[in-house]
Amino acid sequence: MKKYRSFLMALSMTVSLVASVLVFSPPASAYEPPEGGVFNVPRPWGTKAQKYRIVSTVEKAIRKTPGPTKAEPNPRIVISTYLLDRKPSVDALIAACRRGVSVRVIMDEDIENKNSRRIIRTLNGDNVPDRNGDGIGDRKPRAGACNRPLKNRVAAKMTGEDLARSMRVPTEDSVTWGKDKSYAKKCDGSCRGRGGNMHSKFFLFSKTGTARNVVIVSSSNLNRGGAELGWNDGFVINNRATLYNGFNTVHREMTEDSRAGDRKVEVRDGRYTARFFPMRNAGKRKDPTLKDLNQIGCRSALGRTQIHVSMFYWKGSRGQYLATKLLNLARQGCSVNIIYGAPSLEIAERLRNAAKSRLINLYDSRWDMNNDGYNEVRTHAKYVLVKGRYGGKAKSWQVLTGSQNWVAGSLSRGDEVTLNVASRSAYNDYRKNWQAIRKHSRRMPLNR
Repeated sequence: MKKYRSFLMALSMTVSLVASVLVFSPPASAYEPPEGGVFNVPRPWGTKAQKYRIVSTVEKAIRKTPGPTKAEPNPRIVISTYLLDRKPSVDALIAACRRGVSVRVIMDEDIENKNSRRIIRTLNGDNVPDRNGDGIGDRKPRAGACNRPLKNRVAAKMTGEDLARSMRVPTEDSVTWGKDKSYAKKCDGSCRGRGGNMHSKFFLFSKTGTARNVVIVSSSNLNRGGAELGWNDGFVINNRATLYNGFNTVHREMTEDSRAGDRKVEVRDGRYTARFFPMRNAGKRKDPTLKDLNQIGCRSALGRTQIHVSMFYWKGSRGQYLATKLLNLARQGCSVNIIYGAPSLEIAERLRNAAKSRLINLYDSRWDMNNDGYNEVRTHAKYVLVKGRYGGKAKSWQVLTGSQNWVAGSLSRGDEVTLNVASRSAYNDYRKNWQAIRKHSRRMPLNR
């Protein structure tokens, strides 16, 4: 009996100790999207986690977006992506829709794969037309919210014609979007332009984890290629209502096929400046990228101004005048360092000649791993880094990034977004990424 009482006392003390640990242990840290630069490392160098770092950041934000609450009755995920074929991304978006999040996705018209069809069926299953715009659907929905079966019916089986028709429906925040307030849309060419492509890549979250009004801008799509075949960057911004609302407004214009005008569409929020394209009829005189480069002075309080470029696609007249500006800055005393991914033959030759004469430092990021004539890996990022004199300031650190390549169509025809960040920490993050890409690139010219 005495031993039994001793056992009970010991058990009581153990239970009390466990209870105190449960009560007084600090709570696990709540999720918050990681603000700042996010970068991948493509094959063959990166681990799986490194290759999918940007994509996983977006997917985690999707998964951490809660359904409706009293404090947040209308949670929303808003996406613009050129490519979308990754199953985990689509799975996460479908799950978000089914827990009550309004999911709104715009893709390029040429996307056609199993997972793109799956997200279209799910988000558009309950969409209905409203041809006369009276706010009343022309018919009852064929499926429930997020393509759930209606009573005594199966989920909507949508033909290719049904899918195409459904993507022409969502024109305004109305009955056409169905009870789930979600939709997927493909634009005819670009959404806000004439011709071109829907090439912008941004991801908006009304609330994810502990953060509200979250904006992620990237050069990466939600696909395997964005993770494994190219160097990409993303930038995460939390709790910026002005910036978030600006992106959301442009997404609505894209949804409605509202055509862009000749003027620059720009949103400023503290150290962030976002610009949205196309700018109809824009050329060299109006090019915001050239105007940014014109802000650079080569003598600064930090010594020679340092310019580092990682640029995927350079071509044509726009590629030439932007190259001219960089070479002129080098002649004025700036240190100009360039990594290219897919330049035209003319741009590549011009830059190699400048490197041969020691005017600039030049690196080629392209690798044909199996000698089949196709470059499996290259930089897909589109950024410029500036450390030195910029915009009249003798000491400045700038990151100029986004989805826009240095070709004319990215300025005046296609849907694109750029993001300028005035931040020393952001600059340092991107500078490390530039160095990582350089280490896996070849210095040009090869006989230097």
